Amino acid sequence: MTFALPILFAVALTPADAPPEPVVDWVQSHAFNGVVRLDTGHGAQSWSWGVADPDTGRLLNPDTRFQTGSIDKYFASIAVFALIDEGVLDLDAPISTYLPDYRSDTGVRLTLRMILSNQSGLPNDLRHAFQRIANGEADAVDAQSVSEAVADYASGDLQFEPGGRFDYALSNWLLVQHLLAEVTGLSYPEVRQRYVYDRAGMGQSGGYVHDLRETTPHVPNVAIGFDPEDPEGRGDYWSPDFFKGSYTTAADLIALERALEAGEVLSAESRAQLRTIEVPEQSYAYGGRFRDLELCGDSYLASTQSGSNGASNITLVYVPAFDVGLALLTNVDESQGEMFALSYQLLEEQVVCTD
Repeated sequence: MTFALPILFAVALTPADAPPEPVVDWVQSHAFNGVVRLDTGHGAQSWSWGVADPDTGRLLNPDTRFQTGSIDKYFASIAVFALIDEGVLDLDAPISTYLPDYRSDTGVRLTLRMILSNQSGLPNDLRHAFQRIANGEADAVDAQSVSEAVADYASGDLQFEPGGRFDYALSNWLLVQHLLAEVTGLSYPEVRQRYVYDRAGMGQSGGYVHDLRETTPHVPNVAIGFDPEDPEGRGDYWSPDFFKGSYTTAADLIALERALEAGEVLSAESRAQLRTIEVPEQSYAYGGRFRDLELCGDSYLASTQSGSNGASNITLVYVPAFDVGLALLTNVDESQGEMFALSYQLLEEQVVCTD
């Protein structure tokens, strides 16, 4: 079965609302199925093309919600820094301070700085859970509590000295979700809601169980990941209940960056630390990436976040100095490198340089 991906605007466009020519050309050449939002701080425009749900043929629109993938690491890191602001957490304290039941020989060696920058040395044992799911054990894996999952998938023997090198291990983030829940007495989705979504005014963002067909609570207008070249149409990965995923919109992503810059989410000190590069060769800070972009003959810090979960992919570029943001979201696999390249091109065209 092959899915047709019509290149359709989901809203009636006047000439003034039409996307810039580079966007039109790029969308056509990539057969892009997704949403593009350009926000200059003085106004925002969003455009959408293609299908949100291949089973029903429902079309995307500019407010469609997409899986965040690894951008949830950014959300989790922001929540950590919010709790640092409250004096609840310390970036350099051993995690055994907060998780007394965690494996002690490892807990005394790991800090949130190491974990949030993917330098913990923990093995990526969470892959074993997904292997079990693929082997028909989904019900058994799904029945595990968060504590059981941490013991099974985020407590392995360290593979290298903590802080020694970068390793993009998903197990780090299961441990972070668990720690946030333990120190607050809230579930991780409640932590994310309180310290990220509510503070940033991200009213269209939330969480799900397993995949976006099971949002909690149920919400409409979600993008179901799919592969038009797969006879079975498979797309996004199914996640067990103990590992909480999230969804967001293009507008909410840029709202988060703007709220961070305005001091509505974190203190100035914590915001600066969130943006501090810990792994230069990866441009990686804490749960996300930041880069210096050349604009107007000078170098400016940019938040360059990305996430994927199978077919769904998101890229976000925001330059605080110019209050300009670009978000691209798709539920059909697309190269994030190509998505970023379009974003950088549009940034160069949108930024107005002054003497």
